[in-house]
Amino acid sequence: MIAKSYILRDLTTIGFLYRQSTSIKRGLFYSKLAILELCGWIEESMDDIILTCANRHLKNPANLKLVEKSIIGRTYGFEYEKHFRNMLIQLIGTINLERIEYNFDPVKFQVLKAQLNALKAIRDTEAHTHLKGITKRLDAPSVTKGRFPDIYNGLTDIDTNIRNFRF
Repeated sequence: MIAKSYILRDLTTIGFLYRQSTSIKRGLFYSKLAILELCGWIEESMDDIILTCANRHLKNPANLKLVEKSIIGRTYGFEYEKHFRNMLIQLIGTINLERIEYNFDPVKFQVLKAQLNALKAIRDTEAHTHLKGITKRLDAPSVTKGRFPDIYNGLTDIDTNIRNFRF
């Protein structure tokens, strides 16, 4: 199962701090923090799905270590095609992944990919810049938190389909 209580608590706290902020710049800091926190949670959740699958099906400790170092350890990002799908292919193979993807809820899957793409564009800008002034516009933490259900539902559907697949 994908953990959600901690990220929801953190996004709620960041939202509270945002609403209490007394300056525009401080509000921007909280907005940026919410975006980066959600993106970090997404990456960790994807890693957990990979690791859980590996732990369920691999018996050789050396292979488990290989998954941690060479598959998870070398992946930095949360795009479905470029990062998550690539990790899945390395772990379970293209044929198995194609069979699993066939069972994804198509609406949840498309919404997940759209949310990930939107977040990636925002995250890439924010992760590689600092707040120089106060003319910048960022989504409020509540908007970032509003993306969470779509992302959670999509990742949960993927996780469930992987767990239910007979290898």
